[in-house]
Amino acid sequence: MSQSEAQAVYMVHYGEIALKGRNRIDFERQLIANLKAQYPIHRAYRLPGRIVLEGPSGLNLTKTFGVVWWSEAVRVPSDKSAIAEALLPLAEQVGDTIQTFAVRVTQGERVFEESTPHLEAEFGGLIDRAFDWRVDLSQPDRTFYIEVMRRAAYLYTQRHPGPRGLPVGASGRLLGLFSGGVDSVLAAYLMAKRGAEIELVHFYAMADAGQAHQAKIGALAQALAAYLPSLKIHYFPYHLFQLATSHLVSREQRHELVLFRRFMARLAEHLAIEQGAGGLFSGDNLGQVASQTLENLASVDLVIKLPIFRPLIAYDKVEIIDLARRLDLLEPAEVAYKDCCSILATEPSTRARPEILDALERQIEIENLISETLSQGETITLRREASGELVTT
Repeated sequence: MSQSEAQAVYMVHYGEIALKGRNRIDFERQLIANLKAQYPIHRAYRLPGRIVLEGPSGLNLTKTFGVVWWSEAVRVPSDKSAIAEALLPLAEQVGDTIQTFAVRVTQGERVFEESTPHLEAEFGGLIDRAFDWRVDLSQPDRTFYIEVMRRAAYLYTQRHPGPRGLPVGASGRLLGLFSGGVDSVLAAYLMAKRGAEIELVHFYAMADAGQAHQAKIGALAQALAAYLPSLKIHYFPYHLFQLATSHLVSREQRHELVLFRRFMARLAEHLAIEQGAGGLFSGDNLGQVASQTLENLASVDLVIKLPIFRPLIAYDKVEIIDLARRLDLLEPAEVAYKDCCSILATEPSTRARPEILDALERQIEIENLISETLSQGETITLRREASGELVTT
C-alpha cells in the first residue's frame, strides 16, 4: 500500500456473535480473517462488542457475512477536548444539507463519569452553537455518533448495513449442488450467511468444464463470491450418466430425473467426505416442480448419510426472485444455459418408488459410474489477491 494512499478507520459492529459464550472470540477472529481476505485491510483489532479496521479510504464492507453495520470513522484520544475538536469538522463536512441533528454517545468502556444523556447534551451543544440546525432526537436529518472506548473515541455520521448472519467458516464446510439457476445460487448465499464455508458442485452438459464456466457458471459464481473470502466450483461431466441410462425403456424414463438427482447427491457426498465437508445443500423447494415432491426429496435422502440442507424449502418462487434481485444475483442467474435437469424426462414421476430406483441404480452400476465421473472432475477456484480483487485459478 503506497504512502500517498488515503488511510481510514472503520468501525464494524456484529449482531448474534455477541450472544456466543466462551467461543465468541473464535467467531470474532473468523470475521476479522474474512474481512482481511475480502478487502485490503492492513490492521484489525477487537474491542468490546465491535471490530476496528484500518485500510484505504472508500472501502465498502457491505458484503461480509457477520457484519450488521459498519462506518468509516474518525479516531481521536478519549478525552472531551479531542472529541470536541474532531466533532465540529465532522459537522462542517455535512454543510447545509440538513436542518435537524442529534448526537448519540455510547461508552463501550467506561471513561467519563457523566451519564450518556449528559454527554450527548454537552457535545450536541457544541454543534447547536456553531450551526443553524435544530435538535431532533426522534427523526434527525443527520446523527453524529460518538463511541467512547478506553484508548480512543470514534466519531462517524453514517451507519451502512451489512448482510448480518455469521462469518463464513464459523459453521464448518458444505458442498452445494449448483445448477446455475436462481434457486441454487440463493441457497448457496443463505448457507454461507449461516457461517458455512461453501463449495459448489456443478454437472455440465457442454464439451468441457471451461466452456460451462465461461458460458454462465463462472459469472454467477463470481457474483456469489462477492460475499465470500474465496470459492471453489467442482465441475463434472453429465455425459457419462447420459450414456449409462440411454438404454432405459420408456416406463423407466419417468424415473430418470430422480435417478439423476440421487446420482448427483451420491457423487457430491463422495467429494464432501474427501474434502472434509460436513454436509450438502441444494436449492430444492417443496412442491415447486415434479422432482421436488416430498416423496422424491426423501428418495434422495435415503441414499446418502451426510445431512442435506435445503434453505429454500418453504419459499415460493416470487420470494426467491425478489430476494435474488435485492442481492444482485438474479441477473446472472437468468442467463440462458443448458442445465442437465432440463434435458431429462419432461414428465418425471412425482412419487418415485425407492425399490424401483434401487433396481435402476444396480442396472447402471451406480458406484462405477460415480467413480468414473469423479475421475473426470475439474476444480476452478475464485480467490482474492491482496488488493481484494477476485482472480480465477
